[in-house]
Amino acid sequence: MLSLAHVLWHQLQLGDFVLVLAIVLLVTALACITARFADVQLFGRQTERVFKFTANIGILLALEQAYELARAQIPYNRDVAFLHSYRILGLEWRHGLFVEARVEQFFLKLGPVMNGVDLFYAVGHLVGTIGILVWLYTRRREYYGAIRNLFVMTTGLALSIFYLYPTAPPRMFANYGFTDPEQMQHLVQAGGAQLSSYTYNPYAAMPSLHVAYAVIVGAALILSERKLAWRVAGVIYPAAMAVTVIASANHWILDVVGALLTVLIAWVVLAGSRAAWNTGMSWSGRAATAYRDGRPALPLVVPE
Repeated sequence: MLSLAHVLWHQLQLGDFVLVLAIVLLVTALACITARFADVQLFGRQTERVFKFTANIGILLALEQAYELARAQIPYNRDVAFLHSYRILGLEWRHGLFVEARVEQFFLKLGPVMNGVDLFYAVGHLVGTIGILVWLYTRRREYYGAIRNLFVMTTGLALSIFYLYPTAPPRMFANYGFTDPEQMQHLVQAGGAQLSSYTYNPYAAMPSLHVAYAVIVGAALILSERKLAWRVAGVIYPAAMAVTVIASANHWILDVVGALLTVLIAWVVLAGSRAAWNTGMSWSGRAATAYRDGRPALPLVVPE
């Protein structure tokens, strides 16, 4: 069994940006707490705000890293993953949805555009997700809690699906005309990115978390911003991410559909939980008031 320190050090050596950022934020938050006990204000009057910000964002990024590690610990079963992918491919074929190979070949012919697609897949996902969390926390705090919870619930559901339905990405199906563009450009080694990483799972295509997170980012922009430009960006960003994951042969079209359904289910679960909580709290309040006034918490119904 590998120690946590060994795993963290290994990931840092691989240049895991999110892990570095999470550690920096959490260490800053811990420093703020420690200084508070010594009656020292590290950042002057802004110390409390710095603590809350670094703790909130740092914990979320740490949870994301924990998810990545947990996903990588799911036992690999190549045959099962490929069987699931063939089923997806067959379903798309029967319904005229199998266009992924043609989409990829179209973008490969564009050269520099494909380079942009690969860059957006790798960087846009991180910038968009971290950026919206920071923006909401600092500028639109009233929306932060709901969007944060939606990210967490969506991630949890996706992890369950990865375990129950491992799926190989299209780039592993050269027999159907797919190639790995990042491998072609020597950006990754054969078999995928960072095979030695403790957070890498090659068979976690369904659903596409890139698209799921992009949908949440888009929804956050549409809900929190009044300017038309931001709302248009809220529509374009997830659409661009959906095209990107298909053009880069990292996901099937049904993986994109699965991402949309995962976000929808997460939203329904959260909305139902909040409604149940509010109902319970409302009833508890009425019951407490009724007990104080010496009357029944609920109206008595006498059968006729």
